[in-house]
Amino acid sequence: MQNVSTVRPQSGLFAGLFADYAEARVEQFRRKHFAKTVRELERLSDQQLNDIGVPRDEIKQRAYDSVYHQKPYKQ
Repeated sequence: MQNVSTVRPQSGLFAGLFADYAEARVEQFRRKHFAKTVRELERLSDQQLNDIGVPRDEIKQRAYDSVYHQKPYKQ
């Protein structure tokens, strides 16, 4: 009787590196977008923030939810 082994395709080093690179780029984009969103919201006056329903002390949380969880600012 012969020893038989099955060859299965593997994702390989290149695919793993590409996936890691793509994930890093997405995270870099999200961080940049988060920082920009926070800066822009902090520039608004209290009246403007009140008009869109965002308390000043919730700017970072609302921006995070918007960027990372696709939730709108206004709830």
